[in-house]
Amino acid sequence: MKNNFSSPPPIRPIREIILPEHTVRVYPNGLKLIVIHAGVHKVFRLETIFNAGRFYENKKLVAGTTLKMLKEGNTNFNAEQIADKIDFFGATLYTPSSLDVSGITLYGLNQHFTELLPLYASYVTSPIFPKKEFDEYIKERKQRLQVDVSKNDVVAYRTVTEAIYGQEHPYGYNSTKKLYNELHPQDLEEHFGQHYTAGNCTVIVSGYIEPDMIQELENEYFSRIPDGTSVPHSFPILPYEQRNQFITKENAVQTAIRIGSRIVDKNHPDYMGLYFLNVILGDYFSSRLMMNIREDKGYTYNIYSMLDMMKHDGMFLIATETANEYTRPLLKEIGYEFDRLKQEPIPNEELEMARNFTLGTLLSALDGPFNAADIIKGLYVEDLDANYFYSLVNTIKSIQNNELAELAQKYLDLDNMFTVMVGKNV
Repeated sequence: MKNNFSSPPPIRPIREIILPEHTVRVYPNGLKLIVIHAGVHKVFRLETIFNAGRFYENKKLVAGTTLKMLKEGNTNFNAEQIADKIDFFGATLYTPSSLDVSGITLYGLNQHFTELLPLYASYVTSPIFPKKEFDEYIKERKQRLQVDVSKNDVVAYRTVTEAIYGQEHPYGYNSTKKLYNELHPQDLEEHFGQHYTAGNCTVIVSGYIEPDMIQELENEYFSRIPDGTSVPHSFPILPYEQRNQFITKENAVQTAIRIGSRIVDKNHPDYMGLYFLNVILGDYFSSRLMMNIREDKGYTYNIYSMLDMMKHDGMFLIATETANEYTRPLLKEIGYEFDRLKQEPIPNEELEMARNFTLGTLLSALDGPFNAADIIKGLYVEDLDANYFYSLVNTIKSIQNNELAELAQKYLDLDNMFTVMVGKNV
């Protein structure tokens, strides 16, 4: 058959998005195991998630510091031995950051699973938090903080989250040198002992998962995680009264802008529609904010909006940087785009393009066992399930203009948002 390269292939709608098969088992001590067997290559990802984030802290910064200090050694291996063994077996071990949970992730080849598992188990279950390494870590964090707070975009983000939640809330407080100085190794030991327990634990294993690997997990790893559970603390949300802040940096070439507000959580009936509305507003290259403020007006190189969803709350955020003299005109255009979404029906071509983009993004996010594991992990860690994912897909497929306009009228109001600008006031 002769190929015809003179015309592109037809565009076909995405009809179905299916989560890969996975099993969920809850053990008598409360530990949850999720197994995602997919793929043809004999590789695995082993991830352990503990409910041990900021909502479980007795002292600020202890959750993140405890997680990062796990790599500094344990009762069986010191930090150098851990690094050498991981490299020898061609594996990767890291601790992704989160305000809600503490996660430890291992990638490796199936043929080395038996050798890697004892190392991983020691890493997760028996850290020693040595004083020398602790002091070095705190010193490094304070140096990094000094660099970070010299950046306008970092200052703007820290300020807007504090304004939304208050400076005592887990989602609002910011790291400071003082808070780092107040930490001690025994704080980490306490946090670890209280919260790194089976009742707080979800283990997710994905890839080409063979039956004997599950048996090894149960015999060689799960038995080392102590029984116990804990509950998160309750924190009041105390937002700032001042809605607009301009932080002056006289030598700044650009002004960093962050606009934010609390938004509904994932269980709220409006969330799925807001998810799609946000795509149209500012979550991909052909979004309203990009096409107007970047492509048409040329006020910025990049602007985006996002729904930053955490386990206990959610935040809507717009972020951009612009030349100092364009700050006010840019804000005006954001308000203009809010009004358009409230008052004007979205053209069908734009609506379908956003629909296809969003569905395509979800489909791409399920490409491969490890990507799929991220989606499934996000569901179960936040106490959701597969049905929730399918409801989101159906909402994206079916939501109409009148529903999107109602959501815009309800949630897109600059006067009710916090606006932080960091730059030169002109």
